[in-house]
Amino acid sequence: MPSAPMPSTRPLGDAASYFIRAGYRSRDSVEYFADETDDATVWQPDVYPYAAARAEQLGCDALIDIGCGRAGKLAALTSVHPAWSFVGVDFGENLHWCRANHRFGEWIEADLETTRDLSLAPAFVKRSLVVCSDVVEHVLDPRPLLALVRGLLAAGSPGAAFSTPAREFRSGYETAGPPRNPSHVREWASDEFQALLRASGFEIHYAGLTRSDDVSNGLSTQLVLVGLGKENP
Repeated sequence: MPSAPMPSTRPLGDAASYFIRAGYRSRDSVEYFADETDDATVWQPDVYPYAAARAEQLGCDALIDIGCGRAGKLAALTSVHPAWSFVGVDFGENLHWCRANHRFGEWIEADLETTRDLSLAPAFVKRSLVVCSDVVEHVLDPRPLLALVRGLLAAGSPGAAFSTPAREFRSGYETAGPPRNPSHVREWASDEFQALLRASGFEIHYAGLTRSDDVSNGLSTQLVLVGLGKENP
């Protein structure tokens, strides 16, 4: 575990800033993230194995991957869980590539800035864990994405795993932003992101740090497992 950064002296933001502290600057436009790098580095290598382990514990045999990119990590799970079902959700070139190159899974094209429902069968949703790995930082407005995940939980999915950079371990609580990565709109400190999730109707079951990549092995990505908040039906 990395040494904890000095805590911020500033209070959390409010809903208007998505709970990011005052003084942070988000991008007002963002590059499309084309998941086509030839880099051998595996980013967030432990998120999908974690999600699969939680799925087994919860009696699931399917994963719904929101913002799947080219779904390389889903593909890796097919050899471990060949009988499982997989749904990947994305748009543009990433989703078209999945349809053309993967022989497993169902591929749903959806704009994560606007889509509220994936029209999946309720029986399938109930046996599926939702994964949203390093996606929320790419969208200009995270509320539709969070509502989409919340809707899947309301439809019966027993849990959802989110990962996103932990700003306090990347650049510090007090960084002014925007993020160094041009395809990131904003990055949350862990307490800010958890506040956003709670305000969005989720109950946090686990929150911790995971490896950002398999080269540096630095723990600078936050991993959060959520269920539906008690105030929701």
